[in-house]
Order: sequence, then C-alpha cells, then structure tokens
Amino acid sequence: MSVSRIIVLSLLLVAAHAADAACPLPPEGLLEVTAERRPVDLEAELARPWQAGGEIVLYCAPDGTPRAGRLPWPPRDTAEELARRAEHFALARKLNFARKGEAHPLGLPMAPAQIALLERFALSDAGAVWLREVADDTLRLFNKGYLEYDPVLWRQAVGAGRMPQLSLLLTGKLTETALFAGDAGVFKFSGYAGPGAMAHPGAIGLGDAGLRCQFPSSEELVDPHAIISHEFGHTRYGDPSSAGSLLGEARTVERYENPVRVRNGYEPRAVYFQRVNQGVPEAQKGSLLERLLRLEKEQGISVADQTAVDRYHCDCPGPLPIILDCVARERSGGPGGTPGTEYDCKLNWRPEGIPAPPGQLLPMPR
Repeated sequence: MSVSRIIVLSLLLVAAHAADAACPLPPEGLLEVTAERRPVDLEAELARPWQAGGEIVLYCAPDGTPRAGRLPWPPRDTAEELARRAEHFALARKLNFARKGEAHPLGLPMAPAQIALLERFALSDAGAVWLREVADDTLRLFNKGYLEYDPVLWRQAVGAGRMPQLSLLLTGKLTETALFAGDAGVFKFSGYAGPGAMAHPGAIGLGDAGLRCQFPSSEELVDPHAIISHEFGHTRYGDPSSAGSLLGEARTVERYENPVRVRNGYEPRAVYFQRVNQGVPEAQKGSLLERLLRLEKEQGISVADQTAVDRYHCDCPGPLPIILDCVARERSGGPGGTPGTEYDCKLNWRPEGIPAPPGQLLPMPR
C-alpha cells in the first residue's frame, strides 16, 4: 500500500473518530418519556409556575441515530417558557395536523385561521399543558423509530456539535417500521363540516362553520380556549370515556373547561344543556355536576339514561364591537331590507365559502 493511500485512510479514520466524539451522549439529568400516559390534572398543572415541561433535547443512541428526551430544569424566564411552548406547537404542526387527502377521523385539513387559533391556544397556559402531552407522544414515537428524520441535517448537526430542534429534524412522515406497528397512532387535529368543535380519543376537530360567542341556552360568553380544553378532556390525554353522557360532559366542564374560563377571566360555565319542559339548573348554586344531579332528583330526569347530549354553539352578545376572538360583521339588510342587528358577529377563524353539501347532516355543535 502506498504512503499516500495510508495517509488518506488515516485521515478518514481520524475524521470518523472526530465525528463519533462530537455525537452527544445523553445529558445529565435526562428524563426519558415513559411509555405510561397519565390523565392530565389540569387544575394542578395550572397551579404550577410553568406548564410546558422540560426542554426537549437530542442526543445519540449507541448506533449514532438520534434520540430525544427532556431536561428536568424549569425555564430561566418567560421567554424560555414561551420558546418551549412554541416548539411544542411546531412539533404538532409538523406531525399532528391532518393533511389534504389523508385518511383521518374528522375529514378535513385545518384552515389557516383555525391553525392560528390553535397556535394562540398552544401558547396559553392551558394549551401549554395539553400540547406538552401531545409532544410527549411524539417523543415516544420518535424513540421507537417510528418517525422519519432528515439524516443529512442530523449528520451536519453532529459534525457541527449543535443539535437542531426536533421540529426541524422531523420530516412529518412515519417510517416503514411504524406502518407495520400496532402502537404508532398519531394524534390528529383536523377540520370537519359544520359548527363547533368535537373530539374522540385520538383527534380533535374544529368545524368549518366556526364558533359563535355566546351559549344560547344560558347567554354565557364562550371562551374558545376553554372549548378546546374541553375537547382535550375527551381525548386520551384526559378522560376518553367522558363524551356523550350528561354526567361525563358535566365532569368535563368542571375539570377541563371551567379552570380555563376562570384563568382567562370568565365566570365558570353554569349551564351545559337545556331540555324543553324539564327545568333549568339554577345558576351559581353549586357546581354544574351538583345541579345536574339535583335536576335528576327534582325534575325526574334520568341522567344515567340520557346518552344523547344536546350540544350548542354560541350566539354573539351585544352591543358591538365584540372583543375576544370575535369580529364584527358589516350590518347588512335583513329580510325585506330591514337593518341588521347589533348582535351580528362571528369568530375570526371561520373559513368563508365552504357550504355544506345539500342534505348533509352536520355534527351537533359544542
């Protein structure tokens, strides 16, 4: 073997060892995300000084492939906490948003304005708790080899000794291994045709007809962030068995909706449902669940048998202009040329020009 060839091979070996040396080991204090998923205790989480969890870090497995975990340290300041929340939303946008043509439970990709609403929610305190749980699922999938990543970016990062954010490293696709795995279910955010919001254990949907601003059954103002938190309460991160029954919905309002309403300056929601000739719970007397049970006793409603729940979207309160997530609509003439009312308004994320197909049954609104 020539001297020049020996020198070349030696340089390649040195470069390989240097690359190996640059590959970061698991950092001190690393918290690996466990396989066990626990229901969120939202009130306890909101009582903590920070909600987004530990910083997500990347390191090398023994074979040189990337792995991810969290550090246990609290954020240094508000800016760092917001950066962690933003990374969780970036991960959700890369992996958890339904795409056009993709088979998913609720049917439609999300409109840009719906995504903007979800981003505002993700940066809020309650949203940070829920999106942290979604991000932890991403870490579980990634460490099992179920999520595709950019190998060129990884090699460049290792060589430079600077790890990228996980949201930049992921491609948003499942690996071939995941396609044949039985535990690779990815949580989805999507749209659907109709008003309100809905959920099942593995997905949350926002209706393309939007939310309005006030519950017609009680004239209580709606907090859109509390509605999203309510839907999270029906998913695998809360209590998946809670949907579709009066007691389950009442508990969800108490555990997952009202804590957000109170934190955002709203009165706790006092009425969830209203039935003709069955009486209405007395506002501000006991919890929603207690009033519901009192109705069962005093009005003869069989709560346990009422599996079909009347869900309501909300009407806008007056006078205009509406604040929060509402936008005043130009007052156009009503039937016969009469002026529009001061109650005309809508949420600013409602997509326009998407009529429901004739005869289609819309899902019951929240």
